[in-house]
Amino acid sequence: MNRESGSSNCVNGWIVAATVALVLGCVQEAWAWGPGSHVQFASEILSNLWVLPPAIAALLARHRRHFIYGNVATDTVLAKKMSRVKQVCHRWDTGFSLLHSAESDAGRAFAYGYLAHLAADTIAHNKFLPRQMAVSRSTVAFGHLYWEVRADAQVAPIHFQTLRRTLQRDYAEPEHLLEAHLRETLLSFRTNRFIFKRMNLLASEAAWRRSVLFWARLSRFGLDADTLASYHQASLGRIVDVLTCGEASSVLNEDPNGNWALAYARAQRKQLRQLSRARLPHMHIIAEAAAGHAIQNMPQWNGQRTHAS
Repeated sequence: MNRESGSSNCVNGWIVAATVALVLGCVQEAWAWGPGSHVQFASEILSNLWVLPPAIAALLARHRRHFIYGNVATDTVLAKKMSRVKQVCHRWDTGFSLLHSAESDAGRAFAYGYLAHLAADTIAHNKFLPRQMAVSRSTVAFGHLYWEVRADAQVAPIHFQTLRRTLQRDYAEPEHLLEAHLRETLLSFRTNRFIFKRMNLLASEAAWRRSVLFWARLSRFGLDADTLASYHQASLGRIVDVLTCGEASSVLNEDPNGNWALAYARAQRKQLRQLSRARLPHMHIIAEAAAGHAIQNMPQWNGQRTHAS
């Protein structure tokens, strides 16, 4: 590659990064796990269908693409806190209503993907993001976006290729189901869907991921592969539990939005800033916060059926 071509790719990467950051920053909300992570989770499940009840496994095997789409389409609504029903897209009752309203196996596979996304988000919003915010002492708004993008940057390129192929297909029944359920949002469903797809396509660009990895190397806060993998394994464990137990799953006691956990992280950051300004010891609080969001005692994905405690 010549210097001019390399310079052009670098500029394109900056443009992609700036565009995605601007859109996400404007709505002041972001994903929990990014789209690449959710596609990775879906692919892991589809590669290990034997861990699921036979009927559900057979259904997902027949409609893999719809299941993957459900795993990313949960984030269709932007500025979800400004909807009449706050965070309507990230509610368990919405996910199960989609499942009960589906008229075909393809629609049901999509709904199972939607529920899988919510299950994974209980780990991202209640465990992973609060831990990383405590360690980096970042604000909730910035830390939310920063750490989910950092996590997605470690996802293998093949999953972003799957994401692009998935978004380039049509999904008649899933789109109808979403439009019927995601009403009275700040933006119209068509506008939400348009922006959602463009954002995800941008996030799947190799130039975007290269830009994120470049900034990650400059950061003084690391994200080692083992730490990230442990949270991914916990997310997969919860997905299996929800798909296996349905509305009887104990995972439904967890908030996919992580409202309480993120509010606590915000209050904790304020306390740390006050202690730091007063030059009082505070590193022990950071260590305690990180330990509090650890997942040693949580069910992990091990290729077997698992039930959340």
